[in-house]
Amino acid sequence: MIKVGILISYDYKYAFTCIKQIYDAVDEIYLAIDENYKTWNGATIEIPESFFTSLKEFDYKRKVIIYKDNFYVPNLSTMENETRERELLAKRMGKGWICQIDADEYVYDFEILQKFLLQNKYISKIGKTYPITYTGNWITLFKKLNNGYLYIENNEQVPFVSNTPEYTKARNNLKSRYIKTNINIIHQSWAREETEILTKIKNWGHNTDFDVDEFFRFWQNINEENYIQFKNFHPLAASTWNELKYIEAKDIEEFIEKYAQKNPQRTPIYFSKTDKYKLILKDWLGKKNH
Repeated sequence: MIKVGILISYDYKYAFTCIKQIYDAVDEIYLAIDENYKTWNGATIEIPESFFTSLKEFDYKRKVIIYKDNFYVPNLSTMENETRERELLAKRMGKGWICQIDADEYVYDFEILQKFLLQNKYISKIGKTYPITYTGNWITLFKKLNNGYLYIENNEQVPFVSNTPEYTKARNNLKSRYIKTNINIIHQSWAREETEILTKIKNWGHNTDFDVDEFFRFWQNINEENYIQFKNFHPLAASTWNELKYIEAKDIEEFIEKYAQKNPQRTPIYFSKTDKYKLILKDWLGKKNH
């Protein structure tokens, strides 16, 4: 089975765009929501009842499962609370191909990934013998301008599918072998209203890793006239965000459509002749067939 877990918090409104990209190509979708409506930093959020009403109307195949639990522990850091929630969600999801994404992450043309995972479904059953995690290319939206979006496209990798999800820091899984894929994941990230950005940077897992107020001011000052001059500006690893690109689009749906036309999803795996991954699977399949 292919199961997708989505973390729902203050950015709940992006979940519908996220779910639309994957709905027909997965078996189950889990939405993790703190039962006390707390963020990882302990702030209280509101999720209107209309969200759940609209979700029920949208979920005509009854694939969506609401998972509520206590994900905020006061004596843990925001990063520790994030990791804990992801771990609890993974356990709730059970066995199979386990994919975890955030509400503002959009895996367009998910059917390409679905086909690959189904062709290799046996790998999802040998996690204890061969734990693997697939990473995708993060396409980070940095700012919504009047007529389009600024974004970063620099092959930044994010782990998102595993046969053995055991998280050590956010979505990182140090017990698993990472395998790079071609799958693009559009991350709405910083392309939000100013009030949302302030909420995000005060409550996400990296809120103590850099001067968020200074970076927020930097973000505020970027516009159509000056964006091209900024290079290597990621707050934690400068070269990760090497430059800004621009696509004209009136909303996120149009951005996804235009980006997908320009960058269609491709067969997920980069293989090499000496890839240990292929050798291990060949050995495992040989034993399986005898």
